[in-house]
Amino acid sequence: MPLNFYDLPKSLQGLIFGRVYGTVWPPRPNPPPLTEDGRTIALRTLAKYIAALNFYRPGNAAGGPPIRFNIPEENFFIEWPDAKQSMPFPSIAVVHDTANYDVIGLVSYVEEDSLNVFAPNTVVQWQSEYIENIQLEVWCNYKAERRAILSGIETAMSPTEQTSGVRFRMPNYYNQLVCFTLNTRKLIDEPDSMRGRRRATLGIEMRFNTVALIQATTMTPRITTNVDVAQDGTPVDISTNPNAQFPQGG
Repeated sequence: MPLNFYDLPKSLQGLIFGRVYGTVWPPRPNPPPLTEDGRTIALRTLAKYIAALNFYRPGNAAGGPPIRFNIPEENFFIEWPDAKQSMPFPSIAVVHDTANYDVIGLVSYVEEDSLNVFAPNTVVQWQSEYIENIQLEVWCNYKAERRAILSGIETAMSPTEQTSGVRFRMPNYYNQLVCFTLNTRKLIDEPDSMRGRRRATLGIEMRFNTVALIQATTMTPRITTNVDVAQDGTPVDISTNPNAQFPQGG
């Protein structure tokens, strides 16, 4: 939830150095809060993307047509499943890693184009760049499935001509961009592989800007006019000569 400066105790308000973002007068309530963080929204977006992909493994008969299969979105776990939650194959689980918050610059950045877009009298404030190297742990039954999944994801992770990696907008996170870049791959063979439990990991860098929706007040321009200067720039001293007249056209 965004920080509302006026909700803080007076003793703390005086200790914060600098002007707090979103401080307006008269005070207004906080903008509508988000119920999920940017990481969760980003990974849900990636899950939808991978669930829309088609994978192909060799046919059962020699020379037969490839067999198409998918990984349903409900089989993409953005966090490790609970003990009571089944993990049907094929499936993918995200293994988290330590994330870094890189500062945007000497000061935070405000998207002026976001004024009044997500709530009246608010703007989006960039706070930091979030960078995490996640591991997609792929689980399946057969070697052919594992090969097909890895091949399909490798191709899908760089789909556009303009940039490497794949980028998505996140409408549920103030339309911010998230970028996924494929970095590493590892096949894992262990005794469970002979029991139809094969797995592999794909290392992916995920980055996006952490943001907040804050209160904003627009600037009201003012114009000051001097009445003691004629149109041609000649000063008129009206303080000592109350009967002074402006030159014609003044």
